[in-house]
Amino acid sequence: MLMSAHEYVAWMARLGRFSESAAAPEHDPRVCASYLQLHARWLAAPLDGPIVAGQDGVGLYRDPLAPGAFGWALVGALSHPVVPLSAAEIVARAPAIAATLADECGEAIVMTDTFEAAEALAPGAPGGERFAWLASPRARFGDEFAGYLASLTADRRRAARELLARFDEGEGFRFALSPDPPSEAELTWIAEQLTRQWGEDAAYALAQHLWPVAVAGVRPGQALFMRVFVGDRLAYFNGYLVRGPVITSQSTSRDLEVHRDGLGVVIDLKAIARLVDAFPAIRCLDPTCRTGLDDPPSIGVAKRKVVNEDAYKPVLIVGAPAQEFAAGLPRFDARLGWVPGTTAIVGRRL
Repeated sequence: MLMSAHEYVAWMARLGRFSESAAAPEHDPRVCASYLQLHARWLAAPLDGPIVAGQDGVGLYRDPLAPGAFGWALVGALSHPVVPLSAAEIVARAPAIAATLADECGEAIVMTDTFEAAEALAPGAPGGERFAWLASPRARFGDEFAGYLASLTADRRRAARELLARFDEGEGFRFALSPDPPSEAELTWIAEQLTRQWGEDAAYALAQHLWPVAVAGVRPGQALFMRVFVGDRLAYFNGYLVRGPVITSQSTSRDLEVHRDGLGVVIDLKAIARLVDAFPAIRCLDPTCRTGLDDPPSIGVAKRKVVNEDAYKPVLIVGAPAQEFAAGLPRFDARLGWVPGTTAIVGRRL
């Protein structure tokens, strides 16, 4: 069946998949409602693309800001979203997903970006071979920043120390990580910078910023924001989402007049240093090195300078995508059933 975004949120709440006590903020109907309001206001259009909903709580849509294959409903601009189904449930429901899409949309493809599932399976676990797995490493840290630096490879450790010295606060840089969401003026600045940088694609980048803003208004403990100043000038603004012990880099914008190679890496290093001291419940930073199969391999080069452990995120493919980057990956075919893949992990490992 087809639903609007607001209908979908209400329906998921009735099914018990969404609730105010859900662990993931994207499963809180209040957060979803806030995001939809922000989307309509800042992007001058409601998020009204039809959502294909199955009876068992599966929701898929074509994100109007990033058209293509069907993905998880509402969360197209969210980095590594959590879906309200276990990996085993997704595997079991693949035939129904294919049938629902055929009934509602004819020939259609599902090829999600990376996600987290409730009670997630690992690569190689029973059912785990049904997904395409994307290498998207993380930075794990303990109670001391020095210990985290020691865990990096020698090259990354040396680069980190050089960058921290170059962007020291004594050199005029100031880094502030806090739960304070962007003000109206800051959101306007973010929108202006993104428009300058991305042109007609700026709407998608701005939608990425709106998710942590929506979370901050409802669950202030699950969104953090990094402001970087050069002198008195705001140079960078990053949004992060917190899910349990993991903080995920969700969005970034920068003053295009401020050119500082390496500053993006320092932001994550400074975030880790601040998290070690002030947020003891958070012990892993996911810099979102890659979030989609079609991301170029080079996209995570800078962010990978802060990582020290491998992480693997699943991607669901239903149908037969023609894209070259999906060749050899496991998928579900309505006629053939589960088609095994010849590629185990996509992306460079540590």
